[in-house]
Amino acid sequence: MSCILSDFHHIRPHHEIEQEKSLDWIAEAHAKAACKNDQSINPQEFHAFLTQIREKLRRVGLGKERIQNRGVLIRDLFEDDWSKMEIYPVESNPYGSGFTQRSEFFDREVSRIFEQFYPEGTILPDHLIHVTCTGYVAPSPAQKLVSTRQAGTATTVTHAYHMGCYGSIPAIRIAAGYASLPLLSASQTDIVHTEVCSLHMHPLRHHSEQLLVESLFADGFIKYTVNSKKGNGPHLKLLALHEETIPESVLSMTWRCEDHGLSMTLSKDVPILIARAINHYLQRLCSLAGLKSETIIKKAFFAVHPGGPKILQQIKEMLELESRQLEHSEYILKHFGNMSSATLPHIWEMMLQNSKVPAGAPIISLAFGPGLSIAGGLFEKGI
Repeated sequence: MSCILSDFHHIRPHHEIEQEKSLDWIAEAHAKAACKNDQSINPQEFHAFLTQIREKLRRVGLGKERIQNRGVLIRDLFEDDWSKMEIYPVESNPYGSGFTQRSEFFDREVSRIFEQFYPEGTILPDHLIHVTCTGYVAPSPAQKLVSTRQAGTATTVTHAYHMGCYGSIPAIRIAAGYASLPLLSASQTDIVHTEVCSLHMHPLRHHSEQLLVESLFADGFIKYTVNSKKGNGPHLKLLALHEETIPESVLSMTWRCEDHGLSMTLSKDVPILIARAINHYLQRLCSLAGLKSETIIKKAFFAVHPGGPKILQQIKEMLELESRQLEHSEYILKHFGNMSSATLPHIWEMMLQNSKVPAGAPIISLAFGPGLSIAGGLFEKGI
């Protein structure tokens, strides 16, 4: 039974910020947090530290040549008065707000996003899969929507949480499972991604790894439909899904709940580990569709989660890809940033809208996350 992805629709965060401005704000947040944490720092030392952090951000972070703009839901990055910061009041608390306040912000704002995706009068899908790794509340915004909108029909809510950047692949696997069951084969499943990465900066951590993360991630919101029927207009036909964990790599990427938010670690060896594993992974993925990877790779378009420019570059070199095969991933990184699990669906949406990706074109999708996990799918574009 075929499984079709269609009707992609994204919502941009309330605010767009130029990358250079965001890096200046991050540097100032770190300097002010350090000053609050150590009140012996005098004004001259403060300005020296601020200059140091700015230089370090531009050295280890991603400047405007890699990312031009990022979307953010929080207003703090546009506020000049640091006493008015909602999430990062570092002049009074160097850690910023606690996990409780950040969770309340996520609950409030993501509930509004769901209302935008499903305005009053909208018929809700049979199944609603909520994907996120940046906020956890129960009942969730998805459940609240269903609770207030029920009108004689039931919508089942499923939560696919905390998987990080590869979260779209397990969510599609769940949806494909619904579509394969005889009793549910005529049902419609919507997948909604809500990622508010801007909630989880840590201004008291000044090491290179943390600054890289803060210069890379952005907020993103997107929904799409999965069912067993052909979609209206451009769509993706699912041919195969596969997920595996790279051995002896558990410390290469982590995502943990802490007192003041969620904290990520990202090792320098992640692009290397992925590059070593990618050829064998693609062989196994393509074999699930009865195809040879060496044949598909040459003509496929690639939707690769841009965990960073190095990952895209490594894959491009390892697989000897042409620029056109990877251009959609590079575009989304440059104009949207890394939106965690919402990123791959943004790339798929762009590919479906681009007439240069012809009907019948194979699309290889790859994403990575804690584990270290490689998750991906093989799709075919339909119109």
